[in-house]
Amino acid sequence: MLRQLITGLSLVLLSLVLFRGEAFTEGGGVVAAAGGPAVVTSGGAPMAGPVAPMGSGFGPLAPVGGASSTAPAGMGGGSITSSGAIINSSSAIAPAAQQAPLGPTTAQSPAAPVAETSLDLSVSERAMQEAADGSQKAKPQATALAPLQQFGYNFFRGDARGFAPLTDVPVSNDYILGTGDRISLSIWGSVEANLELEVNQNGDLVVPKVGTIHVAGVSYGQLPGVLKGQIGQYLKDFHLSVTMNRLRLVKVYVVGQVKAPGDYSVPGLSTVLNVLTAAGGPTKNGSLRSIVVKRDGKVVETVDLYDFFLKGDKSKDIRLLPGDTMYVPSIGPVAGIAGNVRRPAIYELKHEKTLKDLLALADGLVPTGYLQRVQISRVDAHEKRTVSDINLDPKASGKVLDGVTASVAIKDLDVVKIFPIDATLRGYVRLDGYVLRPGDYALKPGMRVETLLAQDNLLPEYYGEAAQIIRLVAPDFHPEVLYFNVKQAMAKDPKQNLELQEFDSIKIFSRWEMEEMPQVRISGEVQKPGVYRLFSGMRVRDLLVFAGNLKLTAFTQNAEITRTDYTKTSVKNYSIIINLSKALAGDPQHNIPLEKFDELYIRKIPNWAEETERYITLKGEFVFPGVYPVYRGERLSSVIRRAGGYTERAYLRAAKLTRRSVQEQQQKRMDEALQRAEKDLMQKQATLASVAASKEELESTKATLEALTKTIEQMRKLKAEGRIVLNLSALQQFEDSTYNLVLEGGETLEVPPQPGVVHVLGNVYNQTSFVYEPEMDDVGSYLEKAGGPTSDADASEIYVVRADGSVVSKKQSSIWRFGGFDTTAMLPGDTLVVPQKIERTAWLRDIKDITQILSNVALAAGSVYLWFK
Repeated sequence: MLRQLITGLSLVLLSLVLFRGEAFTEGGGVVAAAGGPAVVTSGGAPMAGPVAPMGSGFGPLAPVGGASSTAPAGMGGGSITSSGAIINSSSAIAPAAQQAPLGPTTAQSPAAPVAETSLDLSVSERAMQEAADGSQKAKPQATALAPLQQFGYNFFRGDARGFAPLTDVPVSNDYILGTGDRISLSIWGSVEANLELEVNQNGDLVVPKVGTIHVAGVSYGQLPGVLKGQIGQYLKDFHLSVTMNRLRLVKVYVVGQVKAPGDYSVPGLSTVLNVLTAAGGPTKNGSLRSIVVKRDGKVVETVDLYDFFLKGDKSKDIRLLPGDTMYVPSIGPVAGIAGNVRRPAIYELKHEKTLKDLLALADGLVPTGYLQRVQISRVDAHEKRTVSDINLDPKASGKVLDGVTASVAIKDLDVVKIFPIDATLRGYVRLDGYVLRPGDYALKPGMRVETLLAQDNLLPEYYGEAAQIIRLVAPDFHPEVLYFNVKQAMAKDPKQNLELQEFDSIKIFSRWEMEEMPQVRISGEVQKPGVYRLFSGMRVRDLLVFAGNLKLTAFTQNAEITRTDYTKTSVKNYSIIINLSKALAGDPQHNIPLEKFDELYIRKIPNWAEETERYITLKGEFVFPGVYPVYRGERLSSVIRRAGGYTERAYLRAAKLTRRSVQEQQQKRMDEALQRAEKDLMQKQATLASVAASKEELESTKATLEALTKTIEQMRKLKAEGRIVLNLSALQQFEDSTYNLVLEGGETLEVPPQPGVVHVLGNVYNQTSFVYEPEMDDVGSYLEKAGGPTSDADASEIYVVRADGSVVSKKQSSIWRFGGFDTTAMLPGDTLVVPQKIERTAWLRDIKDITQILSNVALAAGSVYLWFK
């Protein structure tokens, strides 16, 4: 009880802050207003510098877990939480509610974070709050309400020009002219003139050829008649019109609790609201309900801005005259109303004395307001803070609501809190899962499962053997799970057709959530092989239709179904052979019913690939180069003849025939050779230090091994050509040649034009290509043109790679003749290769095998150039 009392007293003290514009931090420190001397933090220590000014807009009201009521922006000021804590922001909103645990559905309202700015405070108010600093640590209430804001002050927070006096508005007939007003006078008839005239210091208009006409004190509606009467003394048969060109400026005074007091020169049509807006509006210590206009020392009007803000009534918004004084007194008694009203805010009280009056200012209750407990936080002046709970429910008192609220007095600094009703959704059950219309349903007396599901709510293929009810069991609403048989419940079996209770959640399952879907598989020569659902009565022909039917390559005389017989302990497979042609024709012996897990395999027509999928590509000097199909047993000469034979530019010696199967074999051997070379190289590197005779030899050998390692890495990127050495000749002669191979598909034959050059590579002084000259057509001639072998060349290992891919080396005994290897003929397209001599040390001679391997790999890949880069 004592804790509740302390909490209540703290709430009332905090509510005091609301009406005097101060803001408290969590620890009780005061936050000064913009322009104030200091900001006091949680421990009471001052912080230098002003705080951004607090806005004055309506604060939205969003109780945690309840419905929200949001008032229009632009009319609030300082803000206060429902527990009395000040949070100053024109956009302050309560923190978002936490997510509710499993249980009855609870309506929740989103909320935005609260900005932290301060009110404008007077020195006396600040001192009062600092004196009360130690009592501001009350705990928050269980039901938090949104912070409140002073009503009306945000109207003056926008751009002053938005309500500034205008000079181009129509002038009413009762406007009194005075010095400085400018008019436009148009005369037509016997005389025509357009004049711009200004009322001078004497109150006169000076009209050419007429003289002065006194107009000061004349109303705008009387002015045309006055002018016509005076001008008519000098002119006859004329007409005139008068329009106001520019209004004079009048000086008025704004004093009291305004943000920018002083004297203001404003257009003559300016009203109380115009001038008050220009002065920044009342401070939050200033009254909105008792603004006084004095003229010649007398009060001519008292303006209550609530009439304008709440009703749109501007009847008291009078036009100001020169010398008028507008006085804004200090704010009067205030009371706040928070929670479930249409416009929660802090209101200044004038004639309002009861809760009925305060509710009228807040535009009444919203349906979510809980009337059985309305709380009023009150300050008993100079004594204590109290909290009282009032039952406003008309059922309890037997009176109408207005009668109940009219009997509750409201005092200065009261905070009325209208809490939300229980936000728990009641009287419903929830249907979920494999149903047509899931959602919440009203719980009717005696409602059972069958009643809920009877309205065609079950989807096809629902699972009828079991469904689930999650029930919240009082008093702690812990969940329990019940199961029932849907089919039996729909048959109104009393054991399964359970009676439903509030908050029950019923879930219906799909058949295929609870059972394994029967499937069959089809593969092979069909358009869409895959796994398909097995339907009741499904046959072979049905499955073929699902799979997009047969491909042209399908062998229809024989197909195989693999069937599985299974029990809980064993599985047995066996095959069924069917004729697809007969199955498609509907023969029941072949278009048999399918069973769960059957697999239908459609074979391809035998030799289809060999007969229809073999091609050769002819490139270069053919009459009709291109891609040609290869027939079974067809030879190379046949395809050449189909291509129209050779062109006149064809260089048959350099013809290059590659075959896919040969390329695969060569690639395999290349990979094996590179692995062997890499292994040998690693062994050499491991013994390098022990076999080197000197430091110089060690460094030289190390550099050689590193170069070979890089070469191996490069050669791993090479792909075998798959080239077959071919001695191509004239077509008639070639047909009887052993080189007229039977084609197998995947070949490419390229016949280039004569290159006209000979290539020299390796350890010569000038690696290059030379124009072929018939008079110097041997190895010696081209070796001499390349500068001859270098000092590290191995002259005994020189060889020639012919244009057809064959190799002639110096060591071949068959080529020894008079004059030696230098007399070997060189023809266009041939390549002369001079390798490096590796015999400087006994150890380096051991890597000769490695270099020979790499050389062979380069030849197989057709990359002799790479080897000698």
